[in-house]
Amino acid sequence: MQNVMRQRPPHKQFSRWVRMFPIVFFLAYLTGTVLFFVAGPFEYPVDNPWTLYLFLALAHLALFAGYWRAASGQPKQYFGTWKPPQLLFWSATLSLLLLMPTSRARTGNAIPDVVDGIVNTGDAYSRTVSLSEQPRGLPIVEYVRIFSGPLIGLLLPLTVFYWTQLTRMTRVLAVAGMLGTVALFVAMGTNKAIADTVLLVPWMVFAGYKAGKLQLKPGRILALGLCSVLAFILFFAFFGLAMEGRSGSPVVTGYFPATGATADTGNFLIGGLSAGPAAVIMGLDIYLTPGYYALSLSLHEPFVPMYGVGNSMFLYRQAARLTGDESIMKKTYPARIEKYGWDAYGLWSSIYPWIASDVSFPGTILIVYLIGRLFAWSWLDTLGGANPFAVAMFSQFLIMLFYFPANNQLLQSGEGFTAFWVTLVLWLRTRRRPDSARPRVLATAA
Repeated sequence: MQNVMRQRPPHKQFSRWVRMFPIVFFLAYLTGTVLFFVAGPFEYPVDNPWTLYLFLALAHLALFAGYWRAASGQPKQYFGTWKPPQLLFWSATLSLLLLMPTSRARTGNAIPDVVDGIVNTGDAYSRTVSLSEQPRGLPIVEYVRIFSGPLIGLLLPLTVFYWTQLTRMTRVLAVAGMLGTVALFVAMGTNKAIADTVLLVPWMVFAGYKAGKLQLKPGRILALGLCSVLAFILFFAFFGLAMEGRSGSPVVTGYFPATGATADTGNFLIGGLSAGPAAVIMGLDIYLTPGYYALSLSLHEPFVPMYGVGNSMFLYRQAARLTGDESIMKKTYPARIEKYGWDAYGLWSSIYPWIASDVSFPGTILIVYLIGRLFAWSWLDTLGGANPFAVAMFSQFLIMLFYFPANNQLLQSGEGFTAFWVTLVLWLRTRRRPDSARPRVLATAA
């Protein structure tokens, strides 16, 4: 037994602040979005504030409680056979192979027209929406992306986290794949890929550094910090252009039709600012806060169970297609509040009504608790540094939490749905020794 114990790697020790930093960060972020909802330029006619803010307080407490209960553990060992550089090589290769056909399907051009996406952001976005609404069904490449979602989703987190373990060829392919994805979304006139990259890269650098995978000297840390600041500035500049370029945008008109609210141009957040910075703040207000108003509307509605398909547009559309029952698509909370003037597809409703469509709002508190618990486990296993699926899962939870005020981001598309669930299963299956291996260990020890 002593020989077997010597072969096991020693437990890594992490300070309390390293363990708790992710949840402290996101509780501050989520609380900030609620305060932005209350005090931002757009005023929302909430008629049930006590119910709304009590629910949000309970959700935040549940997220913290779930995380805190798991954060004192140790990283689990990795028992998978897949090596991070191998996974990343295939992820990058597949991303590059799918880039041109995806661009053709989504923008009309095989090569992403980045310049047009920047100069004519509104037109590019309108063209993307028009192509997606064509009555021809999904292009074949989109089905390929659905099945390839788990592998494609490894690209960014594994590239940054395992950078020092990669060959030059893999690094080139990985960076090209990441830049190609960003170029594609810029050409589409959308912000998502840029936002995801800007948000995830600093987190994965921090995770790699704390896990001992990235050796960063003070000068390099400073350089990375400056690059991150520059990336945020460039993102907000593009974000402002996108908001100003979209026809009928509340940022342009100063009017939010879904609520009948007019932006307060004298609000302390935008008063005295020039048009560009004011557009960024108003755009963030429209992106980060309307979901809480949709939540307040949803809290008025009775629970109509959807038995596991209500949390995802992808799932309930497939359920409606397979059963021939189109009414399924009208049973989610976001769909049922359209009678109040809401747009379930054009506006964000926060993650909570989507989850509640399956489990009710009290059940949503329990699901948020479980999310917090899994988030903590993924962070600990990421700090362990060995399990690539833990690293990918941690990045998935980061995106989920950043989009909590918006929607159930990871599960709305087929590609995101498969990426989340397959990665989750692979992580949980490889984070502990299989039962079949235990007798062999005991026999060896004997």
